[in-house]
Amino acid sequence: MFSVQCQGRGVSARPGVVCGRGSVPFVWALCLGATLLGNSTGLTANEENHDPEQGQRVLFDSQMLFQGTQTPIDTSRFEHPGYIAPGKYLLDLWVSGQWRALQEIEFRASDEPQGSQPCFDRSLLQTLGIDLKKADTALGTAATHPLQGAAAFCGELDSYIPGASSRINIAEQKIELSVPQYFLQANLSKTYVDPASWDPGISAAVLNYNSNLFSSQSRGQSQTHGYAGLNLGLNVGALRLRHSGTATWSPELGGRYQRGYIYAQTELPDWHSQLLVGESVTDADLFDSVSFRGVQLASDSRMLPDTQRYYAPQVRGTANSNAKVSVYQRGYLIYETSVAPGPFEISDLQAASFGGDLEVTVTEANGQVSRFTVPFATTVQLLRPGTSRYSLTLGQVTDPGLGGSEQYVAQGTLHRGLDNQLTGYVGTALTGSYMSALIGSALNTSVGAFALDLTQARTELPGNGSLQGSSLRLSYSKNLPVSGTQFSLLAYRYSTSGFLGLHDAIAVQDYVERGAQVESFSRVRDRLDVNINQQLGKGGGQLYVTGSSLKYWNRQGQALNFSLGYGNQWRGNSYSFMAQRMRATSNGPGRGAGADNTYFSFSLSIPLGRAGRRGTTVNAYASHDRNSGAHYTSGISGALDQDGNATYAVSASHDQRQRETSTNASFNYFLPEVSLSSSFSQGSDYRQQSLGASGGMVLHQGGLTFSQTLSETSGLVYAPHAKGARVGYAGTRVDERGYAVVPSLSPYQLNTVDIDPNGIADDVELQVSSRNVAPLAGAVVRLNYPTRRARAFLIDSRQPNGQQLPFAALAVEVSSGVELGAVGQGSRLVLRSEQDQGTLRVEWGHEPGQQCLIDYRLPPRDPASASSYELLQLPCRAVPPGDADSVLSGSAADA
Repeated sequence: MFSVQCQGRGVSARPGVVCGRGSVPFVWALCLGATLLGNSTGLTANEENHDPEQGQRVLFDSQMLFQGTQTPIDTSRFEHPGYIAPGKYLLDLWVSGQWRALQEIEFRASDEPQGSQPCFDRSLLQTLGIDLKKADTALGTAATHPLQGAAAFCGELDSYIPGASSRINIAEQKIELSVPQYFLQANLSKTYVDPASWDPGISAAVLNYNSNLFSSQSRGQSQTHGYAGLNLGLNVGALRLRHSGTATWSPELGGRYQRGYIYAQTELPDWHSQLLVGESVTDADLFDSVSFRGVQLASDSRMLPDTQRYYAPQVRGTANSNAKVSVYQRGYLIYETSVAPGPFEISDLQAASFGGDLEVTVTEANGQVSRFTVPFATTVQLLRPGTSRYSLTLGQVTDPGLGGSEQYVAQGTLHRGLDNQLTGYVGTALTGSYMSALIGSALNTSVGAFALDLTQARTELPGNGSLQGSSLRLSYSKNLPVSGTQFSLLAYRYSTSGFLGLHDAIAVQDYVERGAQVESFSRVRDRLDVNINQQLGKGGGQLYVTGSSLKYWNRQGQALNFSLGYGNQWRGNSYSFMAQRMRATSNGPGRGAGADNTYFSFSLSIPLGRAGRRGTTVNAYASHDRNSGAHYTSGISGALDQDGNATYAVSASHDQRQRETSTNASFNYFLPEVSLSSSFSQGSDYRQQSLGASGGMVLHQGGLTFSQTLSETSGLVYAPHAKGARVGYAGTRVDERGYAVVPSLSPYQLNTVDIDPNGIADDVELQVSSRNVAPLAGAVVRLNYPTRRARAFLIDSRQPNGQQLPFAALAVEVSSGVELGAVGQGSRLVLRSEQDQGTLRVEWGHEPGQQCLIDYRLPPRDPASASSYELLQLPCRAVPPGDADSVLSGSAADA
């Protein structure tokens, strides 16, 4: 008994997936022979011939495969697992377990058992995130260094990176590099993808639509109204053009289209920034947000590694020996590494949002343990040390709510992480009549994260002098894991009577130009924002408080909007309570008696038992407010299929004050190409119906492909002849042209998109079933999955002398030189060919007498028997003198 492994792994097979590129048939032949004869006395692994220096080398006794011929079969290529023919291969490159790039790698012939070795150069290794400066220092920088200059070096990886190694898996089309952490670039996160590997995508047009048709009848009158929200885009290289708009229709008014925004955008990878020209909104981080038409340059933190994208403190300490450092947050291990004796610094933490103090444990080599705590809380202003965030905007104000002032705006902001606890930030906003400047800082402390900033502003008024004032803002954030309390936002702002924000300063110009008095323009005095969440222990549920309070200089009273809520689950049943208090100032425009209100609600969801239909739930809801009285709703909702693509909801409602009962029903159907919805409501004197459809489209070189609603970044799958294959997104399948859309991908991050071959035709093979891609934001990336369409058939054949063909002899297509398979037991060949006719060369050695030719012609395709193998009885004729050729001899020469 013995086992044979292909590429260092156990023999395995996946339906419809070919085991790699290049010399796959060689590996397949070895696996076939081992599988068929592994338990037979006719094929053995001679333990005496096992060479421990050759790893998994297995020597086959060729005489045991004699099978009546006088010449043994050449099995030398099968003695070494992982044989790779010299050439170039498109492979995924992995470093320490993380994907880094898809790259064409050259393999050059060598004396190694594998037959060839991969070649690397400095540029490629730097792209993979390897710090070659440290490697140069470790090995010396003499001219004999293997990586001096740009020439590729083929050989063992540890010859130029100490302790590094490579593992080649042609079957899975990847190279796995194991590199000591010391030689990896600092601050390189596990999900980091080098900008050189970002995919700009293809030229394509995209469209998202959300359409609805409403119809209502009430008291003898009927109304019909149509709506379509459209988001269009055009990608040309790395340039993105975007436009949004809405179309409305009614029988009385006809059709109307209202334009939203239009802009062009592109990345500046070296600056980790986005450049936008057109219509958008200003950054709302430090100042009010307004719509503009112009130019904007802003940093995009998504381009940064995870370790630099979000704030987390640096952990500094000292080790007395080779020690293990473990970092815990809320009792969970989030980071662990080994450090050398002396001071250490950890700057690549990826801790949870909103913080939670870090508990650091240092375990020395002798088992001695020391512990210390690093405070960690965060606000939106905190950045890691040495990182920056900025935004620059210049353009004309286009906000429809700001009248005809037609002012121009310039705004700039800058944040900079100064050290482990402190972040500084500044900003300015300017118009023709307004100027403001802001300075602030954010601080991480043991009691929480604080941010404090001061804004000074001056507003020139048309013929009415000017207003000048300042505003002070303080915000606080803290997570208390012990008590389960999270202050995700607690902010207070106080403004003097002459202070106006950017939006109000632009609005007041139009306000005064229309003849109004500036004293009647509402100016905020102070504002309080609260967002607190409290976990009430295991099984105790969650309590939350959210709200805001505003006071004005020229209004009486206080505007309030606060909510108190509680939610929990009990034995699979969900329930929640909410109380809300709303109050407006007494003289606010448009405020009436209904502006002061208190609202209560209760909801309950009870899933039906396991025997019920998947996802079926009983729902009950009750609410009461002072203005509308009590309202009750009960009903059921659920799914009509196992995948949850068809959902429904039916309910009945009762309005206590109006003494009216109504019924409601809705149905939604989710398809890979579109989402359909419908609803119906009926009361005592009204009826309402609606129909809706939403989805996306991608227009590309191969035609128009429909999909679900597209996110900012998407992918276009192309797998020719693979109709019916399921793409790694709910319900999406490859269409008859070989295309499918992946509606959502994460920009600048590694995305893995898999294809399940189940559902494709039996005569189609997926040569690649998984792709990795890191797209640019807004890109439509093309994901190619090569396929091979070939008919499967068996040939029962004999040599010219009538003897059986030798077991494991190779079958090569003469016209193409492609190896189609090998001879199995009983002198039969199991083959797949893209051609309906041709000539096969069967060879089991280098001599002319060790080869013969089979001429085959397949019968016409029969769709009714597409899954059946054709069985052909054909002779194997002698090779004419002088025509002998051999893949075996060619491979031996290459090796």
